[in-house]
Amino acid sequence: MQKPITRPGERPGLGNGGGPPVQIGGGGKVRPSVGDRLPGQGEDRPNIGDRLPGANDNRPNLADRRPGVGENRPGLGDGRVDFGNRPDWLDNRGPNFNTRINNNTWINNRPSWVNIDRSTNVNIHNRWNNAFVRPGAGNWWTRPSNRLSYWHGWGDGVRHSWSHYHNCHNWYTGNWWSGHPHAMCGWHYHWNWGRYPPNYWWGVPTWAGLTSWFVWSAAAPPVWQQPVYYDYGSGGNVTYENNYVYIGGEQVASADEFAQSAAELATVAPPATDQEAKDAEWMPLGTFIVTSGEQDVDPSRTVQLAVSKQGIIAGTLYNAETDQAQSVQGQVDKETQRVALRIGESDSLVIETGLYNLTQNEVPLLVHFGADRQENWMLVRLEDSADG
Repeated sequence: MQKPITRPGERPGLGNGGGPPVQIGGGGKVRPSVGDRLPGQGEDRPNIGDRLPGANDNRPNLADRRPGVGENRPGLGDGRVDFGNRPDWLDNRGPNFNTRINNNTWINNRPSWVNIDRSTNVNIHNRWNNAFVRPGAGNWWTRPSNRLSYWHGWGDGVRHSWSHYHNCHNWYTGNWWSGHPHAMCGWHYHWNWGRYPPNYWWGVPTWAGLTSWFVWSAAAPPVWQQPVYYDYGSGGNVTYENNYVYIGGEQVASADEFAQSAAELATVAPPATDQEAKDAEWMPLGTFIVTSGEQDVDPSRTVQLAVSKQGIIAGTLYNAETDQAQSVQGQVDKETQRVALRIGESDSLVIETGLYNLTQNEVPLLVHFGADRQENWMLVRLEDSADG
């Protein structure tokens, strides 16, 4: 009998292992009752999907969301509009600048609880790919309508509560960045920030745009023959049973190995030089509300994400209750379309989803608290800040 992912009654601490605690938990404010706004009430959902741009075979299809686009590399022509400089605190290189601002090296080091070796990772990838070659559950990678209704319902409850939430559309803009300095990872898109209007980074990617964006050689078919929608928990296509993880009906790893492989993927080596980081090009994945459960319909956290041509993902997590921002870093696994992320300087927290999931308005997440516990969370896409 299939059992759902373990959902602990109390969330484990997020800062063990020597690093400062990650500020991801909510505070004590009272959440409004949502009653019957939760699952199954999708009819009044904001019509975000119609705003998705069309496909483009050559570059990320976000052109209609910003002015001054060049033909090949976005916005680098001499006639581009100047939307301001990077946040002042990134360029105020006074004494000990690297220690104060641009030196979140914790996120580049393997977490203390991870000891997975290369051969185990290879075996996981081989079994994972068997799920595509010999699927035990038919076209398990597609989006099942019954599960979409579940995620839509959860998302509707969140969107309803967020319709008048503070000044969220002023977040992740020039003045906002200036007021929220935080320890940056080596990989971030602030080098490119002034090339586009702030709402560019709230853009919605298309699958066609993503698949033509990366410069690494594509993995062998059939992994990239179709987008893969990863759906976690009971009723999904990524499930836990007897301490093993199954993907599309294929046993791929023990629960411990699966969490460690996510952490390994999420741990990205820093750029060799500032110039390497500066030269990176970034495609926005969007700005999302972070919700940790169906009853968490008035969450305080948002995240903004972008992906480089090398498949590195960077972003910022913001907690409105604490008014604190933290860096996000991770990457895409080109062999499975898996995405794994780390937050701030947490040693224990690893978040995973699928690349195709990040083109959707509701994004199922599997959140690992070390190797022992997991929770099902979700990202809910926020509309373009220019529409706020």
